[in-house]
Amino acid sequence: MLAGKTALENQILDSIEKSEVVGLLQAIIQQRSDFPPGDCRAAVAVIDDALTANGIPFQILTSNTHQPNLIAALPGPAEGPTLLYHAHIDTVAPGDPAMWRHPPFSGVVEDGLIYGRGAGDDKGSVAAQIMALVTLARAGVALNGRLQVAVVADEESGAQQGTRWLRDSQHLKPDFMVVGEQTSNRVAIAERVACGIDLTVFGKSTHGAMTWAGDNAVLKMARVLTWLEQKLLPRLAAKTHSYLPPATLNIGKIQGGLQWNIVPATCKVEMDRRLLPGETRDAAMAEIETLLDEYNATVEPLQYELFSTGTVAPNINTAPDDPFVQCARTALQDVTGQPQELTGYVQTSDGRWFAGDGFPIVIFGPSDPVVGHATDEHVSVEQLVEATRFLTLLALRWRNSM
Repeated sequence: MLAGKTALENQILDSIEKSEVVGLLQAIIQQRSDFPPGDCRAAVAVIDDALTANGIPFQILTSNTHQPNLIAALPGPAEGPTLLYHAHIDTVAPGDPAMWRHPPFSGVVEDGLIYGRGAGDDKGSVAAQIMALVTLARAGVALNGRLQVAVVADEESGAQQGTRWLRDSQHLKPDFMVVGEQTSNRVAIAERVACGIDLTVFGKSTHGAMTWAGDNAVLKMARVLTWLEQKLLPRLAAKTHSYLPPATLNIGKIQGGLQWNIVPATCKVEMDRRLLPGETRDAAMAEIETLLDEYNATVEPLQYELFSTGTVAPNINTAPDDPFVQCARTALQDVTGQPQELTGYVQTSDGRWFAGDGFPIVIFGPSDPVVGHATDEHVSVEQLVEATRFLTLLALRWRNSM
């Protein structure tokens, strides 16, 4: 059921100018912030200018000089909780610019779409969140809590200089959170997290002219991976969640051998295991190890090493009946005029660094996740403005529903 907006809410939402929202996103796209090196200074300066022009206080915090993070806020009651809007301003590299429909840092608008690296992932969310903050500041309304917007660097390369540092240094201490990522403007309440797993298979090196005297680790790895594909992938496909795709394993990188005329003694693959809520790194490792031991016992002798890399954070898995989730769902319905179903986020977001802190987190942002990191990345003008309207309305309502 649609609750409907008040006269004041309509007045504030009607003040949002499409051209201003689009112009801000274009300006951010036009300032490169792709990793490597992930230099976000010029892009953050665009946000600095927008906030300064509207008299909104902010601070720029850096752990690494070329990767600044900007935090802006509208004050609320002294003892009130904090609602955090969070989005990252760094992007992946554009690849070959000649393959793009429009130059990847142009921000061209064509047929209702804004093109450019980061248009969806994640500068579209940055623009929508900042424009929601600006809209509320201009309206001069008193919020029932503190609204904070964090524009962060370093999401694409591990968040060590961005979200993780801001959280660990206590610069970000939210009570409620909206993570800006590509969800096609749907409210997502769960995500899978990435778990890096390396597998090394050992063979025996010898001269390439005498293959019978060695044990080719590359060929053995190929057989092992076929075994895992047959045995493990069906098990992962059976692991499901109400709002997410099944658990997955991707073989992302392979290395083996020294040169063409030597039988390789080792072969290593780097794998991406996406964990569903409730799964752990240890359980995922044990599942693979059990199958490798079975291979050793039933197929051929196998010497291997299994190692998990990186930090595995908890999953976002907010309850669908949480009052904040329902507030967000109702606000989106009232902005779109259409009933809304909850969903999950297929990728992994910076929200995971807060997922174990015991407060509700949703993921929301314009653009289809399919176009993120892709050639001709884009976001629709309609979704960008709709996201700005939703974020504005949610900030007006969130405390009233708690």
